[in-house]
Amino acid sequence: MKKAFLLLAVLSGAFMSCAQGLILVKNNVAVSGIVVAKDASDQVRTAAKTLQQYLQKSTGATLPIRNPGQGTSNLYIGKGAYTRIGNVDLDDDGFLLQSVDGNNFVILGGSDWGTEFGVYDFLERFVGVRWLLPTDLGTVIPKLNTLQIPAVKIVENPVFLSRAISPIWIDKNTVPMNQWGRFNRLRSRLDASHNLKNLFPPEKFSRSHPEFYPMVKGKKVLPTTNSDQSWQPDFGAAGIADAASKEIINWFDQHKDATNYSLGINDSGNFNESGNSNARGLGQKNVMGFTNFSDGYYAWANDVVSKVRKVYPGKKYPVLAYTSVAEPPSDKKVDKDIIPFIAYERARWGARALRQTDQDLTQRWAQAAESLGWYDYIYGLTYLLPRVLFHSMKEYLAWGSAHKVKYYYGELYPNWGEGPKGWIIGKLLWNPNQDVDALLDDWCRNAAGKQGGPKLKAYYAIWEKFWSQDVFANGGNSDTKSRITFFNPSYLQSVPDDYLTQSDKLLADAYKLAETDQQKQLVTRLTQMWTVYRLSVVAYKKYQQGRGNSPEGRQRLELLQSLKSDLLYSLPANSILSRATVAGNDW
Repeated sequence: MKKAFLLLAVLSGAFMSCAQGLILVKNNVAVSGIVVAKDASDQVRTAAKTLQQYLQKSTGATLPIRNPGQGTSNLYIGKGAYTRIGNVDLDDDGFLLQSVDGNNFVILGGSDWGTEFGVYDFLERFVGVRWLLPTDLGTVIPKLNTLQIPAVKIVENPVFLSRAISPIWIDKNTVPMNQWGRFNRLRSRLDASHNLKNLFPPEKFSRSHPEFYPMVKGKKVLPTTNSDQSWQPDFGAAGIADAASKEIINWFDQHKDATNYSLGINDSGNFNESGNSNARGLGQKNVMGFTNFSDGYYAWANDVVSKVRKVYPGKKYPVLAYTSVAEPPSDKKVDKDIIPFIAYERARWGARALRQTDQDLTQRWAQAAESLGWYDYIYGLTYLLPRVLFHSMKEYLAWGSAHKVKYYYGELYPNWGEGPKGWIIGKLLWNPNQDVDALLDDWCRNAAGKQGGPKLKAYYAIWEKFWSQDVFANGGNSDTKSRITFFNPSYLQSVPDDYLTQSDKLLADAYKLAETDQQKQLVTRLTQMWTVYRLSVVAYKKYQQGRGNSPEGRQRLELLQSLKSDLLYSLPANSILSRATVAGNDW
């Protein structure tokens, strides 16, 4: 939702009167303060405190946080003396950075979230802070003696309204990663999850309404636990829409601030095969190669939404356009408040036919729904090479944003050995029309210095070429079902030996050319995961030649074991070791 604000100058005609802008710190001494309203929320107060802390780390000066009316030179955070409803259109996550005069500057969001994101943008834009990777090592804070903010008016709104990547916003235990995501302006505003197991919990409904559960291969499926999602409801069962709407209304009663409720199908292919569904397309295959159950499912979803709207108007209902319900219904209509998230691995846009499949499906959905989401698979996790696709991501996100896609969810589960990947995803979700090479230059320069940065960029360019060109030339990702999966390491066979030697040299050069201890440590950490990648290629190739249990294989396992509790790499290390096909215990 966009909100409008008008910035008011205390002194008539004072706006932009000082071309040199506001001085916050001079010679490591604070000359301005930070102002928050007396009734500011905890979120805004925390954002102001974060601003104060980062300015102190950069300049050594502590700007006092004070109430309106105190001091003559101030940085205003959120609503206060300089704002009222007016004519600047801001999304809830959008923000305004604006000079009022030579002594006052405003950071104002369309909501508290926008104010928080405005603070982070301010720190990036004017102080040079970068949150490259989770952990302090990946946080760059330039040392400044003086900080002067130019006279500007900057209005920023996100192109993608919901910008979520797993496990950020999912696993609350990944605290450093979640905080890194907030710094980089990621936020989930819609819950596009598998949710029907929660809507029809078996422990509540399996006895009272067994008809809600499916017939599969001639047998009634009655799950016994609420965690079991190996089934789909019988969407044509009598009373099932009434029961669902009642459950959802009760849920909204208990979650008054919630704006949406997921109607996403369970993660299962066990759709009902009884006569109820035969009339709704059973036997026909959809574009993804699955039996098509779209008509029955979306008719049910439309019915449910219309019933809930009578009690709770204005709510949104994300659904997963996935497997057997990937296509729009045959009547090409879903309720205006249903937001389909089209599930597709867009890393496969490197194959022209697969790119066209996704584009055609998106355009068909654009005729059926008012707005769209994309559900993407951009994994790092158990891939044994840096799976980077910077330019492809820009291409497909820019295309999607021009075709009614306003919401995004990506399963990333990062391996931070992929360097700029997560950071660039965040930047492109905010605005997919940015220069990717400029973003790469920014990340690599901050990570490895002016001279080491280009070496780091060249290293990742090798692996971007591998994933965007080589895998397709070698026959991988050839159709909608046969794809290179994150548990199948066969792609390692096709890695040219010179990719390994080039990568070794580029990372060694990046380390030598890095200018600061922090940059050298960061390159060392990236090289640590590169060592896992490199050993994986060498050991796997030897294994395929019948020379298993190689020295490289043993060294690789020892290194992965050492990373199991590592703050940066524990997620991929444990994930790799937990799957036999990629653990490579016999390599």
